[in-house]
Amino acid sequence: MDTQRGLFGWSRGMTYTGYLELTVEKKYNRSVISNSFFDGVLKITRPTYLPEGLPLLTLIHVGGGYVDGDSYKTEVVVGEGAKLALTTQASTKIYKSLQFGVRQEMDYFLQAGSELLVKQDPLIAYKDAQFSQVTNVYMEQTSIFYYTDIITPGWSEDGKLFQYKNISSKLKLFIDGELQVFDHQLLMPGENLQKLMQLEGYTHIGTLFMIHPQVDENLIEKIRVELRSVNHSRFGISALSAKGLSMRALAFSTPEIEEVFSVCEEVIRHHLENKEKIEWRKW
Repeated sequence: MDTQRGLFGWSRGMTYTGYLELTVEKKYNRSVISNSFFDGVLKITRPTYLPEGLPLLTLIHVGGGYVDGDSYKTEVVVGEGAKLALTTQASTKIYKSLQFGVRQEMDYFLQAGSELLVKQDPLIAYKDAQFSQVTNVYMEQTSIFYYTDIITPGWSEDGKLFQYKNISSKLKLFIDGELQVFDHQLLMPGENLQKLMQLEGYTHIGTLFMIHPQVDENLIEKIRVELRSVNHSRFGISALSAKGLSMRALAFSTPEIEEVFSVCEEVIRHHLENKEKIEWRKW
């Protein structure tokens, strides 16, 4: 914890368009927000406690969208045995940013036996947008991490898709101090995103990661079976070298990918913890 608080102190000294730090701890058999600090255009709601006692927080961007030169930093610590669900209020809109681009970094620290569930609304990149995101996850073998994101092309006056310059999204996942997962999505419309081995005619791309000590091939096969009825999207799901799974989904709209993720979450929560899927409501 001392190292993590050292990171907090160092980050506060830097200048960000939006900055958030958050610590969740388990006290009296309940997960509570023990520390929170936000600055700039990032805010958070008061936690809503789900029936299972899981606190749900919503991240709010009060600026309306990301513009050239913006930088954002989020640091979340989930203490031993604590749980947290984190979502966003609305889609992330990236506007024209030709000179400096937009940068975002998220650091998640999960201590032993903790659980962090992150569900992000779509990232929408408009004409001439440049966006770079790095997500770092530092966790223990006994902790649980669930993560989803969706990338979509923004509207343009001439109706053409994929007019942003580039999107780079990296996820680095460290378990017990060792890098176990490194995922890098690099989308560059100038390289023809519609071709084979890229989006192949689809417009929206979704990513899901689930790290859990009990993930196995049986769970992955259950997800594949349940997704057979979803015929408007393409997806690939596989086991990781660590105890977990990853999925990539392609579709023509955000609701289509959200349907795929909803099926996955329902199977995962029922199979691993015998719980209902989370109601990620925004009110």
